[in-house]
Amino acid sequence: MKCDIAAIKRKMLVKYPFFGSIVASVEYKENMNIDTASTDGETVYYNPEYIEKLSVDEQIFIFAHEICHIAFNHVLRSKDKNPRLWNIATDGVINQFLKKDGLKLVEGSVDIEEAINYTAEQFYEKLLKEKEQSQKQSDSKEETSQEETKEEKQSNSDMGNTQNSDEQPDSNVDDSHEQDKQDQQQPDS
Repeated sequence: MKCDIAAIKRKMLVKYPFFGSIVASVEYKENMNIDTASTDGETVYYNPEYIEKLSVDEQIFIFAHEICHIAFNHVLRSKDKNPRLWNIATDGVINQFLKKDGLKLVEGSVDIEEAINYTAEQFYEKLLKEKEQSQKQSDSKEETSQEETKEEKQSNSDMGNTQNSDEQPDSNVDDSHEQDKQDQQQPDS
């Protein structure tokens, strides 16, 4: 489906008149160096090849999503935040807002239902705490694993030092498989 920015803008203005001034004044630029769409807070950039593969409703979702980032000043509010987590938080909140409003999310979009209950900052803080807790658990597991490995090495080293060099290996080892192999190699008489 061809990407008709003027038609998409008209549909967004009908659906979201309160974003009218932003929808009308924002510049929309093609950018083949991005996968989908993005904004710097002033311009909406989009990959036309990606947009053309979408249905009209999905195109409206993508552009409404980017307009929400601009309307909510997400770029300016991202200062001193982890960029990846901030993007997930803001995408989560925006996408639930648009979903609740009847727009179908584009496949691969951030879809965290609980995000509708938070502001972007609140959801960011929640995600940040979860990440820190996960990191602490991971670090703790890694430390435990390293300690266990150290103990195993020490234990193996201790066991190796207890065997007297004059001792012979255990002669009670089961050699029945060796005998089976020898029997199979001998021709039947």
